[in-house]
Amino acid sequence: MTNPYSILGVKTTASEEEVKQAYRKLVKEHHPDRGGDEEHFKKINEAYDNIKNPLPQQPPNSPFQHQAGPFNGFEEMFNQHFGGRNPFNAHRTPRNQDIRIVYYVSLEEIVSSATKDINVKYGNKSRQVTISIPRGVHDGVEVKYTGYGGDTYPGPLGNLIIHFKLKKHSEFIVEGYDLVKRLNISIREAMIGSNTIVNTIDQRLLKINIKPGTQSKTRLRIPESGLPRRQQPNADLYVEINVVVPALSLEDLEKRLKDVL
Repeated sequence: MTNPYSILGVKTTASEEEVKQAYRKLVKEHHPDRGGDEEHFKKINEAYDNIKNPLPQQPPNSPFQHQAGPFNGFEEMFNQHFGGRNPFNAHRTPRNQDIRIVYYVSLEEIVSSATKDINVKYGNKSRQVTISIPRGVHDGVEVKYTGYGGDTYPGPLGNLIIHFKLKKHSEFIVEGYDLVKRLNISIREAMIGSNTIVNTIDQRLLKINIKPGTQSKTRLRIPESGLPRRQQPNADLYVEINVVVPALSLEDLEKRLKDVL
């Protein structure tokens, strides 16, 4: 078996934090959703799991200790063609369970394709795993993370299946993959027009022009400033205008318009 430390590019004396940092860096570089090789990505995850959860060592001279022999090739063949499961041992070695969880994802995490540490519980056990939120994930989407599931039995680890739900945002409303941001303006700005600055979900500041005579509920489109879509350009951001009408008294009617508005 390849040394898991060499796969992660760290020394065997590396601290837990050094291992975690190396793992996070490789996950970002080699994730399949970012064009990485899926097999190499799997090896990175397996190496990290092997370091965090090393297999128990057999005592010396144990009758069950693995011995090299002519039948090793058959085991390799089963690993290659049956995904690591020997079909003749299927009834003797239970399969590690898949774990299903719900994760409430923020719009900022979706836009940045964030990497998150989450705690996965199964049975009486729990462990921390690092996941990468793929581009285009959306409300109700399920993503399978191979090898992130149960590890009760020998053999391939189970899978982690995450059901993503969108968190509500204080500034942006989600319509499909488009975002809507409401902007309050004065009646004066609506009548004569103005320029203003709005921030996008990825923290860019954009200048928009409000034309004279703009009405409430008017939407100004900012292309490709919405949520990311898988294998497509980002969706759009719409700035929805809300004209705030002041309350006037009878005395205000005798004043000049510019003094009232």
